[in-house]
Amino acid sequence: MPFSKLFQRLNETDEGAMRVVFLAAAGIGAAVALQKVVRQIDSLVVPRRRFRVRHGNGPAGVNFTSKTTYTVLGTSAPPTLADIPTLVTEMRDAFESGVTLPLANRLETLVAMKKMFVENEQRILRAVWEDLRRPEGETLYYDFLLVKTEIQNLITNLHKWTKPERVSKFSLLTFPSSQWVEKDAFGTVLIIGPFNYPFALTARVVAGAVAGGNNVVLKPSNDVPFSSNLLRELFVKYVDPRVVTVVGPHIAGDGVDVVTSLMRQKLDFVFFTGSSRVGAIIAKQAAETLTPIALELGGKNPVFVDETADLSLAAKQCVWGRTLNCGQQCVAPEFVLVHRSVLEKFLEQARRWTHELVPDPYLEGAMGRLVGWNASASSAGDDDKNNAADDSDGNTSGRKSAAMRVKQLLDVAPAGKHGEKIVVGGGADFSRGVVEPTVVVCGWDSPLMREEMFAPVLCVVPYDDLEDATRMVRTRPKPLALYVFSKHKKNTRHILDNTTSGGVTINGVLFHVGHTGLPFGGVGESGAGSYHGEASVKCFTHQKPTLRKWRDLHDFGVLTDPFFVYGPHDRVKRTLLRAVAERS
Repeated sequence: MPFSKLFQRLNETDEGAMRVVFLAAAGIGAAVALQKVVRQIDSLVVPRRRFRVRHGNGPAGVNFTSKTTYTVLGTSAPPTLADIPTLVTEMRDAFESGVTLPLANRLETLVAMKKMFVENEQRILRAVWEDLRRPEGETLYYDFLLVKTEIQNLITNLHKWTKPERVSKFSLLTFPSSQWVEKDAFGTVLIIGPFNYPFALTARVVAGAVAGGNNVVLKPSNDVPFSSNLLRELFVKYVDPRVVTVVGPHIAGDGVDVVTSLMRQKLDFVFFTGSSRVGAIIAKQAAETLTPIALELGGKNPVFVDETADLSLAAKQCVWGRTLNCGQQCVAPEFVLVHRSVLEKFLEQARRWTHELVPDPYLEGAMGRLVGWNASASSAGDDDKNNAADDSDGNTSGRKSAAMRVKQLLDVAPAGKHGEKIVVGGGADFSRGVVEPTVVVCGWDSPLMREEMFAPVLCVVPYDDLEDATRMVRTRPKPLALYVFSKHKKNTRHILDNTTSGGVTINGVLFHVGHTGLPFGGVGESGAGSYHGEASVKCFTHQKPTLRKWRDLHDFGVLTDPFFVYGPHDRVKRTLLRAVAERS
């Protein structure tokens, strides 16, 4: 007798309905046991990945062979503004060919990128020195070692981070089944880089996109012409242009037209590092074509120093974090909220550590300089408005705008119209791009507290009540980073639970950004999306849920095709649906 007719007869009496429920309960128990067996069997049967391969194409490499003849991609001449539509079209064709998808090709590109860094360490250090006069130790770590380590981590973990991720959670509704998450490459990706870390915030991002199986159009900042030109030269030399192509450094103009033209093309993903204001413009342009984006922006990052903190350590960390790269980094501490009872002691330590860490800021190599410090650099490249005018977080539009903006900030402090008081510093030589490390006590209403400064100016705001301080932080745009100095666990917990930020370091600054196991990204006005390590692979791939129903168990459809999912739904079917739903 067919099962459907059997259950129909059982449904004719209340006793029959109870039998159905009993049978259903027994079936659920058997299903759970069977699912475990099926899962073990299924785990042994992993379908081999079969990425598309266009006939006639060779493997990835600088000297590639392709069935398709490209007119812009891979040519010796750098792309012009007029070439951009054709370039993007050819990059999309290259992705369609499948050259970026096989793990062997991804690995080959990542190995080539690592080799690119290893063999050109001194050239990279020199280029950043010419652009920003940053101390070599800072550049070595942030623009070289961090990038090389990231690439190596991607090489080491490429298979693990890109393989389909099995989902073991049991669901009675879909039983029997196996399910997993595929990690699909988006396609052709546009990466727009800033000036402040010209290699870390470009090549590191590119490596994540490549690991995810994408190909990349990279637009570096023209505000650092030596670095951007070197980036293009190295990628041309070491990496298959079908995988990574650099555009912009050789195009005359301010850069706005370059990014505008790129954003008009059909892209599969956009990764932008810059200010919140320009990020909003990029997001609006991407929304017009429904292009997914990741935004790594900035903000005014707060530091909490309570009455239990190690004041010497807190002051040293804040001064150090604020003076790195002449204060031109999106995760730098912007203002310090200090409990009023320890304010003077903190200021004393801040003064001390400022003199110890940067005794003479005017000495070449003592501290980085404002972007565009050397007017002669403009001969190697034009201003980069790709990231917009008066961009305060890594993409200034004019070489004079950074100096003018910082000068306006420093002019505010001596006036003291809002209670500002300079504790140390305050001087500058804008003709050389030098700004003294400056500590200013001010109030919430000071002009210094309105926008991200992107300069070595540290504001100190006293507070009396921690709850009031966290409330004031919540009224402001969400920052990219937040820092806490405290020995009091309850105070630390209160700050974590009552503020929102992209990331947090406790009893230090910046360190959460350098940990290879932690994602880095903003929230709200400070960004969307995150990357670094495995998070980079997730950032540049679509997490595609996939479920395979088991149909070959010879169970007459009792488990594999249960009758009660189909209408019309009588009382028995509704009872079974409820039972299944509650256990799924």
